[in-house]
Amino acid sequence: MSTLQKNLAIICQNRKLPFVFEEAKAMGVEITFFYNDNESPPPEIPGVVRSIALPLFEDEDKALNIVMLENKVRRIDGVLTLFEPALDFAAKIANRLGLPFLPEFVVEQCRNKNMTRRVLHDNGLNTPSFIEIKEGEYPDIDQIKFPLVVKPTNGFSSQGVTRANNPDELRNAIDKVWEINRTQLKNFIYDKGGVLLESFIDGPEFAIETFSHRGEVTVLSIGNKGNGKGPYFEEGVYIAPADIDEKLRDEIVDEVRRAVKALGINEGPAHVELRIDQKQMPFVIEVAPRVGGSGISHYIVKASTDINFLQLVICYALGMEFSQKMGALVKPISTAGNYIIPVQGDGIFVEIDGLANAREKSEVEYVFEFMEPGHKVLPYPHFSGYPGFILTRHTDHEACESFYNDLQKNLKIKYS
Repeated sequence: MSTLQKNLAIICQNRKLPFVFEEAKAMGVEITFFYNDNESPPPEIPGVVRSIALPLFEDEDKALNIVMLENKVRRIDGVLTLFEPALDFAAKIANRLGLPFLPEFVVEQCRNKNMTRRVLHDNGLNTPSFIEIKEGEYPDIDQIKFPLVVKPTNGFSSQGVTRANNPDELRNAIDKVWEINRTQLKNFIYDKGGVLLESFIDGPEFAIETFSHRGEVTVLSIGNKGNGKGPYFEEGVYIAPADIDEKLRDEIVDEVRRAVKALGINEGPAHVELRIDQKQMPFVIEVAPRVGGSGISHYIVKASTDINFLQLVICYALGMEFSQKMGALVKPISTAGNYIIPVQGDGIFVEIDGLANAREKSEVEYVFEFMEPGHKVLPYPHFSGYPGFILTRHTDHEACESFYNDLQKNLKIKYS
């Protein structure tokens, strides 16, 4: 595997999460980092030889021209993004340059939850019943079975996702999601925002990481994500491998592989979120054609299976073959997890009390803080960012759960 002189364009990345930069550097790949121009220029980042600002969410045509001009100066050999709202743009760039990436329509039908539902339904997969509504519309209550989940059609990070148990809650949730579409999501959805209503699947949630090659889908890991009941769905934990029996595991693997293929993800990564109903049937909720969590899913896979997820993804982006052989499911070798520090309210962020002690624990491998003092945190269903992630490794699932219960007791968000 030779990466000599290869130049990888990374489009928008949380620079506090280093995994994609570190793995590219370890492979000998040079990086051109295209960052959002409403952010400050990045400091020195591993592997990055050039950083260029893009008006990605203000003027897409101008951003496209900037990348195409840069390609004339220094040829781009591959395009990669781990940021959900930048997937459409990355697909357009790769298509113009003739580089490996999913077709634009595949990205679009994954990003648009209404389209995802239709594809899954038309291919005979389990999917919640759903209704898409236009702004100013409200559904016929006589045709509704509660509870429902209301969400932005093109949202991400659980932003705006709300459970409604009755007509009043439903109307309020619809109004709130339209407000979020017009404000917080406005620059990320290119006027494609809608509102989706879907039946609530009352059961535990799982996150599944996959990698496709030549149309064959490998499930790299299955992780527990808790059992959120609403009214809002703030993310909390991610522990892999999931604590499930072999029968359910096989059913999840089968449903996920079928869903990924149905959506046209024939090459590259996917991050799938899924719930199990009361009859133990798996329902795919979200499918994102990227490495999840801006690289967190890479850590989960690598720490629990020893498969280098991002190395596979970078090889795909650069059109390179790789020697890793995989089947339908990779077997885990240890337990890894991400404790997503909850916001615990709203206000002006000051600090995370107890974090210094957590850093000293032997189970902790990485601690990432994302909020600076003075950051304004809005109440859910608004999404104001994650306070931080704590990535850990354990002997088994029970030990990880116990450790996270202690973190929940000892970490407190201070607001002014």
